[in-house]
Amino acid sequence: CGARCTKSVACLGALALVAAICGLVSRHGGADADAGLARRGLELLEASSRRPNIIWVMADDLGWGELGAFPATPPAGRPRLATPHLDTFAKEGLVFDHAYSGYTVCAPSRTAFFTGRHSGHFKRDGLNGETLTPEQTNIPNLAHVLQGAGYVTGAFGKIAPFTDPLVQGFDAFIGQISQSYCHNMYPQAIDTGRGELNYNLSGNHQAVGRELCMEHPERYNYTIDVFHATAMKWVEDHANAPAPFFLYLGYTIPHAGGWDDAPLEREQGNPVPTDFHYGGTSWPAVEKDHAAVVTYMDHKVGDLLRRLKNLHIDQNTVVFFASDNGASNEGGNAEDGNHRSHFFNSTGGLRGYKRSLYEGGVRSPSIVRWPGTIVPGRSSFQWAFWDALPTLAQIAGAATPPGLDGRSILPTLRGEQQSPPDFIFFTWPGYVNSTVPSGYSVRKGKWKLVVRKCGPTLKPSDEDFSNVELYDLDADQFETTDIHSSNAALIRDILQLVFSDGSLSCECFQCSWRGCGECQP
Repeated sequence: CGARCTKSVACLGALALVAAICGLVSRHGGADADAGLARRGLELLEASSRRPNIIWVMADDLGWGELGAFPATPPAGRPRLATPHLDTFAKEGLVFDHAYSGYTVCAPSRTAFFTGRHSGHFKRDGLNGETLTPEQTNIPNLAHVLQGAGYVTGAFGKIAPFTDPLVQGFDAFIGQISQSYCHNMYPQAIDTGRGELNYNLSGNHQAVGRELCMEHPERYNYTIDVFHATAMKWVEDHANAPAPFFLYLGYTIPHAGGWDDAPLEREQGNPVPTDFHYGGTSWPAVEKDHAAVVTYMDHKVGDLLRRLKNLHIDQNTVVFFASDNGASNEGGNAEDGNHRSHFFNSTGGLRGYKRSLYEGGVRSPSIVRWPGTIVPGRSSFQWAFWDALPTLAQIAGAATPPGLDGRSILPTLRGEQQSPPDFIFFTWPGYVNSTVPSGYSVRKGKWKLVVRKCGPTLKPSDEDFSNVELYDLDADQFETTDIHSSNAALIRDILQLVFSDGSLSCECFQCSWRGCGECQP
């Protein structure tokens, strides 16, 4: 009895399993061993050798400090938000304290995720940071890479930046293509297949509103419920199929939203069918709903994990959880005002929030779980969304496309040593003043540079030395003390790394409305 196995993800543990099977057969009579026992052993070997299923759960505007697994101290008298299932997920997985999204707002962040490129190279590669069309065949995307490697691919929920997901690498899709429509959680229709607004939500063809939808949630179709239910049915249908699957589950929460038809109506709060135990507090309604929507999402993740176990695919499924950018200060009404990230300390104390170059705008509460392969714990390894494509490609045994900014972090997931990235780069204006075209930030090791105003050419240049801030994130994770004045040589060394890439741009993306007052001073 024997086997040959290469050092690949598909063969992890297979040699040990072969030995165990051989031992079982030998102990039960060698050549006359029970045929059923041998057959079961071979089934286990086949399962262990199969490429893993891959699931990516994307939260929308979830703050780094909103999950119990990440450090945060709420204001006096307010509890941490209840996220028991994600807390268990974290205990069973690898928690990344220094993982980053792809940008400080949604569509550019997801563009970085699906293309393996950071915003500094969007202009070079013809990306607008808001949409990715089928005609852009020069830009390989994650879904196409996994589909080409033999994975069955499904997308449910928010699918930005794709405009035609079934042509762009997904075999199945139910969700919302328009980002504006994503902000309505009780629409009359959503999208499926290659159409738009062609999946009827009959429960919402009646008067809707916060009180109505909470009083009788069973009468309405909450989009998160629809996304989740259809995704779970899809997982069940493919759990034991010959080919592995890739599920992209894009929740549209805790992003602010409304009950009226988007995009004609502004975001009115955080629509959610129930406020759970938060309903008995004296908080403003918008804050009750925000807390509840985070807990609601947590319940959905818990349901996903239970199903993986019940389907007996838990050991062969790697699950990623992350947020597309930092916590927001959005979604309110005339009575309560907007939700405020400081109400629950949603950033965990990190400076800034969504639409900021500081850590609170780009740090993502990221966790990866892969039983039997990933050793549970915490990691300070730094990575960002543009590392997702090469990482998932390597897990799937697929070829990694050339020209990416990202690199695979699979060695880190396996517990192996891996060198840190050369630097992590983001673009965005550093001032509220709308006349500032853009800025950028650079993280290298423990050092964080913020260039609040990029030069008129929208390319990094020597002019940036006059607009730079420097922070030591090991000693000052909240970026409270700018130490640039005593570290001129260090700043020049870091900026030289940026300058050496002549194709870098510091152009801002999805920021035509940057004068709204949400940019971080």
